[in-house]
Amino acid sequence: MSTQTSYVLDELRNEAEYPAYASGKSGLLKIQDAPKESEAIYAFPCFQYAKSLDKNPTQVAEELAQEWNKMRQSKEWPQEWFPTSVLDHFEASRGYVNVFVDQKTLLARILKDLLDYGEKYGSYPKLNKTMVVDYCSPNIAKPLSVGHLRSTIIGQALINILRVRGYRVVGINFMGDWGTQFGKLIYAFEQWGDEKKLESNPIQHLLELYVRFHKEAKENPALEDDARAAFKRLQQGGEKERALWQRFRESSLEAFEKTVARLGVKFDHNWFESDFEGKADELVDELLVKGIAEESEGAIIIRFEPLWPAESPEPPPAQPPLVIRKSDGTTLYPTRDLASAVERIERWQPVHKLLYVVASEQTLYFTQLWNTLEKMGYPDILRHINFGMVSLPTGKISTREGRIVYLDDLLDQAKERAAQIIKEKNPDMDEGSRSKVARQVGIGAVIYADLSQDRIKDIVFDWSKMLAFEGNSAPYLQYAAVRCAKILEKAKSEDREGLDTLNEQDIPALAEELKEPESVKLLMHLGRYPQAIAEAAERYAPHVLASYLYDLATALSRFYTEVPVLKAETDAARLARLTLVDATGLVLRRGLELLGIETPEEM
Repeated sequence: MSTQTSYVLDELRNEAEYPAYASGKSGLLKIQDAPKESEAIYAFPCFQYAKSLDKNPTQVAEELAQEWNKMRQSKEWPQEWFPTSVLDHFEASRGYVNVFVDQKTLLARILKDLLDYGEKYGSYPKLNKTMVVDYCSPNIAKPLSVGHLRSTIIGQALINILRVRGYRVVGINFMGDWGTQFGKLIYAFEQWGDEKKLESNPIQHLLELYVRFHKEAKENPALEDDARAAFKRLQQGGEKERALWQRFRESSLEAFEKTVARLGVKFDHNWFESDFEGKADELVDELLVKGIAEESEGAIIIRFEPLWPAESPEPPPAQPPLVIRKSDGTTLYPTRDLASAVERIERWQPVHKLLYVVASEQTLYFTQLWNTLEKMGYPDILRHINFGMVSLPTGKISTREGRIVYLDDLLDQAKERAAQIIKEKNPDMDEGSRSKVARQVGIGAVIYADLSQDRIKDIVFDWSKMLAFEGNSAPYLQYAAVRCAKILEKAKSEDREGLDTLNEQDIPALAEELKEPESVKLLMHLGRYPQAIAEAAERYAPHVLASYLYDLATALSRFYTEVPVLKAETDAARLARLTLVDATGLVLRRGLELLGIETPEEM
């Protein structure tokens, strides 16, 4: 049972959980949202608990409901913990204990929360916990591709959500800028480089040089030795090599930041792998002294336990060791990554979790990193925020050399497709406005198509679904938010003034006016917004927030269709309904903003 409450549904959830918590049954009785068609708010499935007792779930639910209702009326119930309770009673139904509320009081409390928090509705008090998020993290001298998209937008959405949840969050773009490949680039630029191309389009020119090097090396394998020699000179501080490498880094970072800015992303810190070369060597020595690492055939490795316990019926697979220093004395990327993890922990104390937003293919590596940090005295600090692959239907987007889909190309095409649709729907919109809205809608569609799905799943972009103004898409949500703003614009000046001057004394009368089922459902769903934030943060799952926003837009559509707003029967009803529209627009805009999606002024 959580001890922190900020919103009425948080308080209700805590109170509903109390009897299971007080009796020590909370491990077997997990609270969940009641089905949408139910009049209950929460429900406790009793199947697992009944199984532990070898009893019928229906009987157990009936016994618990009776016991909990009796407890609530007794001195056992800590009334002082819940002074503004909206809980009414518990009721058994088909193996569940359902939680019912005093709906009139609950609606008024949700309105009060909306009024009290205003623009900050959904945010939580600050926690003394720091999250460090590693995301995007490309290699320099290569353009960002669609492969970088998921890490970047999932990472930024999590940063936004975690901050609203109360965490101190630090976002790091940890770029690969070290290794033999940079010797190849230095050699290639010295042989075939073009200063003008490097100035005008540095990333593309560096990619061309890298591709040419490998093509030439197939005919002349000795070039690999030349590249290793160039990298060795770079390691030893060669002035010419250092200057070139620094130019590659600076031009790459500038290009990266331009691209990710289109997605609404700005990194808190840009770190480079090379900055940790010296610290990596020191760390290897330290791990040897502590007995965490050992020598094996001239290399330094860390060994791990099997991937699952030995008592498993299947023989446990051996977990491969992590090599942290090669036999030639050089460190590797994992060593520098580990050194950077230690730096994060020491710099931003107290660190609650280190999050790494990286594709699922790296699961074994992050298991090794997690185990190594645990051996070093940092237990359970790392979380691998894994995600599936992203692809596009064949022929839907142009590619260069038939292999790479560049992120800028994808975003350009999203904007172009959105512009065509907007021109058809709103032919009178001027060119400047259409270009701005096309950018907001097109890029919003790309972001939402990703974040609306569970991150662990592979996704395939479908342009028609992404840019649809109906169904579960960014344009649908953006249009719902714009509709709210347009309704408020059309309201009478005295109604808008009434909204601006609402105070706590007005809340009971407002709640009385919201009688229609569509009005009640919309207000109830607004009350769940903070919990959607909390759940998305707890599960590191932006799709939880995206799903909430889609349901909110759907509830708004039903409300708007069935309940007249500007033509309400009375002034009081109109003000109450405009209050709902105003709050819904606010939550849609803020929720989309957390996902990294802008809301246009018109569509």
